[in-house]
Amino acid sequence: MRQRSRAFIIADASSPSDRVVFINSDIAMGDSGVRRSIVAQLSSLYPGVYTDTNIAFVGTHQHAGVGGYLENLLPQLTSLGYVKQTADAIVAGTVRAVQRAHGNLAPGKLSVGNTTILDANINRSPTAYLANPALERARYQYDQDKEMTVLRFDDENGNARGLLSFFPVHGTSLYEVLERFRTDLWPTKASRRTTL
Repeated sequence: MRQRSRAFIIADASSPSDRVVFINSDIAMGDSGVRRSIVAQLSSLYPGVYTDTNIAFVGTHQHAGVGGYLENLLPQLTSLGYVKQTADAIVAGTVRAVQRAHGNLAPGKLSVGNTTILDANINRSPTAYLANPALERARYQYDQDKEMTVLRFDDENGNARGLLSFFPVHGTSLYEVLERFRTDLWPTKASRRTTL
């Protein structure tokens, strides 16, 4: 199964070295070893442009993707060890995503929006949530964060070039028959989406 890394670069046109790259990969989580390799390769390709201080690397978080790339012991045990080929493939694909984003940099506008979305996620452990102090629970309307935040990247003419959304849902909470919504299946199923 193919998994993707998507890179979003935000740069100041008046000071091109002032930039940040946000990388979201279709893996269970980001890893410090993989991140170090990504930073090293990008620093070599673009000296002084992409460094340890302006690269954010995260995983979509899902449980159906590849394993064997994490440096920590427990994930290695559950995936039967470290697999260098897997880690190298994640690094290579991620660096390629940043190269594409870098090559497509153009003037544009960044905007942000957020909204509350109900009935799209659940608290997987409402009983445990109730163990939190009452004063803390009183600060929130729900036992789960219901806010979606979206960054929109537009070109100079106002056409959308990309969207990056943040919404707190655990993709493995969904039944496996709901293939259109599982992050690990999204790239292969996107062309077959239908209106629900």
